[in-house]
Amino acid sequence: MIDAFSMRAKQIVFAARFSAGERGANVINVEDFLLGLVLEDQGMLEKNLFSKLDDGHGTFLSMAPSHLPFFSQEEAKNLVTSIEALQTQSKPIGLSAEIPLSPALERAFGSAKDFQITFHHSQIEPLHLLAGILTEESSQSVKLLQEFGITREKVLQQFA
Repeated sequence: MIDAFSMRAKQIVFAARFSAGERGANVINVEDFLLGLVLEDQGMLEKNLFSKLDDGHGTFLSMAPSHLPFFSQEEAKNLVTSIEALQTQSKPIGLSAEIPLSPALERAFGSAKDFQITFHHSQIEPLHLLAGILTEESSQSVKLLQEFGITREKVLQQFA
């Protein structure tokens, strides 16, 4: 499915894997992904996550097109703080280790694919993924997003 992801969406997947590894998680959960999504939306992946990588290239972030942010700066800051407070820390896991997706994140990816098809878009974009996350209404992430007034309907309006 990752082949259907846009470059921005792929960066978010990498950011989620990086976040999960940094906190020593045994799965990449929705909160890891949401953290990456918010940071990518604000153009802050390099500053907040990827600055810890020293590959000497700096091209991975420059490959994605620029965009208008979905989240306001205040929403993004508060979401990042809230997500980080929910995450548990353990011994970090190196980047070479494979970390699977949580079942909830797999379902969100499936829902994002459905939104991509419904709206006849060529690739799965970050907002498809955000809408996919918002399909599991009972999840902790969805409740957090709703506290900030972010609903699936609000995200889907961006496609109209």
